Amino acid sequence: MISTSSPLAVQAGLWALDEGGTAVDAAIATDAVLGVVEPFWTGIGGDAFCLVADGAEVVAFNGSGAAPSGLSLGACQAASSDGTGLPDDSPLAVTVPGVVDAWSQLSERFGRLGLGRVLAPARQLASAGFPLGRQAARAWRAASARLRPGSPFPRVVRNGERFANPGLAEGLDAIARGGRDAHYEGAWANEAVRVVTEAGGVLGLEDLGQHRGEWTVPITGSYRGFEILQHPPNGQGAAVLAALARLDREPAGQLGAPSTIAGLVAAARFGMELAHQHVCDPRAQAVPEFWSGRDTVYSATVADGLGVSLISSLFWQFGSGLVAAGAPLQNRGQGFSLDPGHPNVAGPGKRPFHTIIPAMVRLDGRVWAVFGLVGGPMQPQGQVQVLSLLIDHGLDPQAALDAPRARWLVDDLAALEGGLGADVAAALRAEGFEVMDRPLPSPELGAGQIIRIHEDGWLEGGADPRRDGVAFGR
Repeated sequence: MISTSSPLAVQAGLWALDEGGTAVDAAIATDAVLGVVEPFWTGIGGDAFCLVADGAEVVAFNGSGAAPSGLSLGACQAASSDGTGLPDDSPLAVTVPGVVDAWSQLSERFGRLGLGRVLAPARQLASAGFPLGRQAARAWRAASARLRPGSPFPRVVRNGERFANPGLAEGLDAIARGGRDAHYEGAWANEAVRVVTEAGGVLGLEDLGQHRGEWTVPITGSYRGFEILQHPPNGQGAAVLAALARLDREPAGQLGAPSTIAGLVAAARFGMELAHQHVCDPRAQAVPEFWSGRDTVYSATVADGLGVSLISSLFWQFGSGLVAAGAPLQNRGQGFSLDPGHPNVAGPGKRPFHTIIPAMVRLDGRVWAVFGLVGGPMQPQGQVQVLSLLIDHGLDPQAALDAPRARWLVDDLAALEGGLGADVAAALRAEGFEVMDRPLPSPELGAGQIIRIHEDGWLEGGADPRRDGVAFGR
């Protein structure tokens, strides 16, 4: 079974399985297609994180890239309008894109088909064109102001409109022929460096050529007897574990009760505030285990005993707005702090605080669910709310994703999705929140995918209605 935000991507993953590939082959094929059909959210100019369960263990892969070696804190501070962070469209915010290296290392360890073969569907769609999904076209139009003059992407697109990306097709062809080195040392790398340098950035060929993602160990927490697995820092998955640890001290509330929803939001804020205080690149500074002791696109894939939770992203829509050969370049450097005393302070060779968080749930040592949500700061909040619906209240995956959500925005400000009424707002105010007087548009409440793995092997999937996705198996 595969669940992700585009039917075309699901088809690509199922094709990979039919060709004899593993769940990792399918996940890569799926992710590559998402970078073609949803280029404002992800692509070969972005990063990826992944969890893989092989039946014996769960391993994690950190596919996030570092800041260029030429980046300085002083330059970042000079470019900042408020002194707290880089502008989201700053060329200094372009960090090394890690997704292609992630595909390569995942394919080498867990794949059977080879990277060149699994990219075939993405290459075909980029070259011949594809129809835009309804939600994808809406998100594209909403982000069109981020496109710069000369961009290969049109500003106005419509549902069902056909779009081809020959520049991206050439980049994918190069990866298929020459692997990750063709991407990080070839024509695409030269174009990326030229584009960023001309805009005033400092990305260099050495930064790209020297990049290697790393295998890591998932961090875990307990919730109602279930084991929750997250990717370790520099991602924000620890925020989920911290929030769940707080919730686990008390009995679950009643399904849909205003006080239950308010408690979930308060716990999510607690975890996220700790994450923003402590999470950084652990290669540069140790991260305290604040999650233990009781504190964008996504694909879930399960096949033949292998479970894959893979998420990739450009960060902001269309990333930095800079495009190299048909691929937007991410602006992950916007996640750095500019406070010299903060552990996540900007610096050369450092990986910034990252929002993307693949996740899994285990029960009695076996994988119980593969899941994740997209949406930047909504990701840990959405995970907490969906996990409560699955574990505390026994909802099936689709029902858990369909349910309306609440969102903590900043400080004491929260907002509700349509479908949550005045009683929920009152409960949030009782928790000390201010509540926006209008509903938050559904696209701002994140979007998730879930595959639930039953003890007898039955797979039960869900796909968030806030995107164009489906869950489908064979």
